[in-house]
Amino acid sequence: MITEIRNGTVIAWNGTEHFVIDPGVVVFSGNEITFVGANFDGYSDSIIDATGRIVMPGLINCHLHVTDTPFTQGYLEDIGDKGPAGSATNLVSLYKVLPEVRHATDPNAQVAAAECAFAELARTGSTTVVELGYDYEIGGNGDISATERVAEVAGRLGLRCYSGPRYRTRHYGQNSDGSIFYKDYPNKGRSRFDVCAEFCEQWNGRFDDRLRTMLAPGQVDTCDAELLKETRRIGDSLKIPIQLHAGQSPNEFRRVGKTEERTTVEYLEECGLLGPDFIIGHGQIMSGDGDMYSMASHEVAVLRDSETTICHLPWVKARRGGVINSIQKYKDLGIRQSLGTDTFPFDLFNDMRMAAVVCKIVEHAADAAPSEDVFAMATTGGANALGRADLGRLAPGCRADIVLVRVDTPKAAPVYDPFKFLVLSANGEDVDRVIVDGTTIVKDGTLQTLDVPAAVHRLNEASKRVWKRLDL
Repeated sequence: MITEIRNGTVIAWNGTEHFVIDPGVVVFSGNEITFVGANFDGYSDSIIDATGRIVMPGLINCHLHVTDTPFTQGYLEDIGDKGPAGSATNLVSLYKVLPEVRHATDPNAQVAAAECAFAELARTGSTTVVELGYDYEIGGNGDISATERVAEVAGRLGLRCYSGPRYRTRHYGQNSDGSIFYKDYPNKGRSRFDVCAEFCEQWNGRFDDRLRTMLAPGQVDTCDAELLKETRRIGDSLKIPIQLHAGQSPNEFRRVGKTEERTTVEYLEECGLLGPDFIIGHGQIMSGDGDMYSMASHEVAVLRDSETTICHLPWVKARRGGVINSIQKYKDLGIRQSLGTDTFPFDLFNDMRMAAVVCKIVEHAADAAPSEDVFAMATTGGANALGRADLGRLAPGCRADIVLVRVDTPKAAPVYDPFKFLVLSANGEDVDRVIVDGTTIVKDGTLQTLDVPAAVHRLNEASKRVWKRLDL
């Protein structure tokens, strides 16, 4: 089946960068784009009229957690958390609230949360998502069935999903006096690692290859060197990407320095993790003061030359009173970058805008983090991190993951620069149609693959029992 999308403002790819064709045409056959240009004289079986629409590649949301995020709303916001110098420490949310919420959930609640989270992701234009699942003790001492059920939901809803169940050597939490504790799992969590690795091998490529897997060791301060080295070995064997939480808090950076006697980047290098298939989720505190220019020259060189990707989560950081210092610095240093939402809302348009604006504030420069760069982070940046030259681009040979965004509205008109509109003005509610692998899963702003009101009802019911168990 050959489908032609015509009369829209097309964000095309020329092999190096995105550019605008207005009006433009995108043609796809099955799940593959076959033509992108100004005029198409060939045959098509069906036509989508994109008048009043921007036609863009699907967004790639490189870091998120669908099974607990809906239950954290109302518990993570507006919580004071300052260090001696008045800087944000991220202690309360990261070491107390999140573990408590996750322990209060159950598998059925996690699936109900995943349904609504994936629905929001699809509805707001994320066609490829990276779901990072629970750790050992929350996963039932190694039970992978919840991860399998969540992966089934993503496949059923039609998304392109990378599933990465997490594992680690030890867990952490906050004591009543505010101090942080770390406690090793039995056998240092190796049983959980084995189960996660088996899942990654068995589930990779399901749902017509829309579901792929990823190795996801937990936070850098919870993983010993042996576990990280084994992660690299298995990742190379299975040829799948790896993502690890790092650079989340000053406490984490100090902890790695104390236990490993080296910086976070040096530790990751020693364990062999750095590479074009490796993603550092968060990447905010990669130096003692959180300034990217404070990294040592050898750290900058190894991040740059290994083609490791930093996945930024700007909204969740700004909400905690912190900033990434900065996206512009990472770019100037030649380090690859992508974007994710991490938690609520799952609208990557929100994080594009936050990335651009927060960076301008940090750098005291209106021309920092230009819209074209931020849009690239949300598309080709994520695709490159996943090793997918066939995603995040509208070009012949790429997957037919396409999003139509309305610009026939008072808010949008007139559209002088599509990139600036998409990054600085648009949001997920402007998304009109979403096509994944050649199949329309959102039409006229409505998800076609899920009874959304019923899913919302299931989540609301699940929240009652989860919140009842919370001990904060």
